[in-house]
Amino acid sequence: MKKKISIIGAGPGGLMAAMLLLSKGYDVAIYEKEPAVGGRTGRLLLDDYIFDIGPTFLMLPQYMEEVFRLSGRNIHDYVEITPLDPLYRLKFEDGTEFYPSTNTQKTLSEINRLFPEEAANYLRFQQDDQYRFNRIERCFKLPYDSIYDFLRPGFIEALPQMDIMGSLRGRLEKYFTNEKMRLAMAFQTKYIGMSPWHAPSAYSLISFIEHHWGIHHVTGGLNQLTLAMAKVVQEYGGRIYTATTVKEILTKGKKAAGIVIDSGEKINSDYVIVNADFAYAMSNLLTDRRKYTDKDLKMREYSCSTFMLYLGVNKQYDIPHHNLIFGGDFKDYMDEITMTRRPSSMSLVYIHNPAATDTTLAPQGKSPIYILVPVPNNKASIDWDTLRPKFRQEVLDFIAAKTELKDIERHIEQERIITPQDWQRDFNIYNGAVFNLSHDLNQMFYFRPHNRSEELSNCYIVGGGTHPGSGLPNICISSVITSELLIRDDTGDPRWGFNKKVYL
Repeated sequence: MKKKISIIGAGPGGLMAAMLLLSKGYDVAIYEKEPAVGGRTGRLLLDDYIFDIGPTFLMLPQYMEEVFRLSGRNIHDYVEITPLDPLYRLKFEDGTEFYPSTNTQKTLSEINRLFPEEAANYLRFQQDDQYRFNRIERCFKLPYDSIYDFLRPGFIEALPQMDIMGSLRGRLEKYFTNEKMRLAMAFQTKYIGMSPWHAPSAYSLISFIEHHWGIHHVTGGLNQLTLAMAKVVQEYGGRIYTATTVKEILTKGKKAAGIVIDSGEKINSDYVIVNADFAYAMSNLLTDRRKYTDKDLKMREYSCSTFMLYLGVNKQYDIPHHNLIFGGDFKDYMDEITMTRRPSSMSLVYIHNPAATDTTLAPQGKSPIYILVPVPNNKASIDWDTLRPKFRQEVLDFIAAKTELKDIERHIEQERIITPQDWQRDFNIYNGAVFNLSHDLNQMFYFRPHNRSEELSNCYIVGGGTHPGSGLPNICISSVITSELLIRDDTGDPRWGFNKKVYL
């Protein structure tokens, strides 16, 4: 008889784990509280406008391709993936615009146009981070259940490249002298909700990855990836129950034995996989906790949050697909939002204009404009319900002053706002920290929640709250690690699972 697995949450981590385990013959059911799959990688529909709720671009698509391949599928049979060139527009406070590319010669041409003294430094940085990536990447692809896992030869070899005492900003200062160039290679820490001045040095690899492998768009939005995963799950006979909230993880002693859903029904299963927000799951789905107590969760460090504007506008703008608009005092701004203080200025706004590339997301002549502003998480105790209209206006005024969207307010037909309080209240995100636990060194590898639960046997964790961290590439890795751990624990055969020399 097939072993039964209950998965809590139909975000990308839960869907990928389901695909992998179904392909190995398990009986898998996913329970999702929302009426549709995807979680933060789902879609938002406002009349005829389609938006991604969270992520808007795909990095390292080969990771996603490999998860599908391991599941016996070809991702390109389900979605259309297109590389973008240039990657994005960076617009600095003084109006300077920088358009990086995966084409090294194009990027060098841009650097020579704007920061000619940095051309050789850029090539040196790319060469050095290629070396670092080749050594550090493999460390993220293994579980860390024991402190002794740090003694693996591969980890010891990679350790000098991690520069564990250094910050990303400190590393970039060793290469670049121009402040705009440093900012162009550092702002990517917004993807993990951290300041470049505090993020570990290893995260310089994010900018390297962008410049080396590029940024990709999925036709219809990244939400199409989770819809494709759901299709694969159903093709294998897996079941997805949407609009079904899990209220509790059933236990038998210190062993997960199933789940309880909102109807009160108890569903017995051999294994449970948690794809809900980690801190929310620990504080709401488990009553008896040894390690992740309410006190422990409260003391941990969390990423910043975001203020979101989803605007359906009856106009198209001649701006790139991705735009990052900088104001002044970027360091002060990042310090404020990551130290949970209300920002005194607006220094970074991201504008997604997918109509520049994709005609499927809005009626002809119209645009789904997605605006993201990094803001403090709810530890800052900001009353966003009261502040919402004032902050919305500040964002629109900033955009009107800094970009070509000067008349956008007159063209808004549809609108949705999501604040940190909404992220916590409506999406069950602890503290509204959309990038999950922060990625400080004391919350990475062994020190991050493990893929195999530390609270219960037969329970596993997948997604941004576990190793290796947030972001779709990391969630791909966590889905493989978690699935492999479950298979090996179930069969007792260390060879049964996914070949580490092949995957990712």
